[in-house]
Amino acid sequence: MNRCLALSATMLGAAALLGCDPGGTDASAPRQGHSANDLDVDPDAEIIMHAVERSTPTRAGLAYIRAAADVLTQAEAATGDERIQVLRRGLALPVPANLGEAEILRLEMGTTLAETLLERPSGAPVARDLLMPMLAVERSLPLDRVTARALVTLGDATAKTGQDALAAGSYGRALRVMNRLREELVEEMER
Repeated sequence: MNRCLALSATMLGAAALLGCDPGGTDASAPRQGHSANDLDVDPDAEIIMHAVERSTPTRAGLAYIRAAADVLTQAEAATGDERIQVLRRGLALPVPANLGEAEILRLEMGTTLAETLLERPSGAPVARDLLMPMLAVERSLPLDRVTARALVTLGDATAKTGQDALAAGSYGRALRVMNRLREELVEEMER
């Protein structure tokens, strides 16, 4: 089963994201005094994550998930400009209300697009500008492997644009996501 079909199968069973901030604050609320540019100053910027939770899917939600999975499958088979166009169309899909998993699907499409852009000589700034809002420091990010991959891709893009502190911060945040995923896996295995 390819990655897109596996992602689609996983997403069909889920329908919302809930915030879970270990500090007890609202994970969706912006943090005061922080912006995406803070990583330029503080490569160790903290990261807020939320877990993916299952809920009842809607017809519109399932249609979006299927359309996003189709986009990812088409992108996997395409190259160059065609791949970029397919992914941009996917990111332009209207997101139904209360569909939390759209965040992960959009992050998957955005990361794949950014990775494709990084293959081009002048693609790093475009990839950086695409991912920065999706991974802004003040946002709570989904606790998922695609988040870690997106942060690494942002690190690669910012390193190529000469923003070393921003790259270091992005790589550091990716490591924290991977560590949290590992901790959750260990906890689950110990149950």
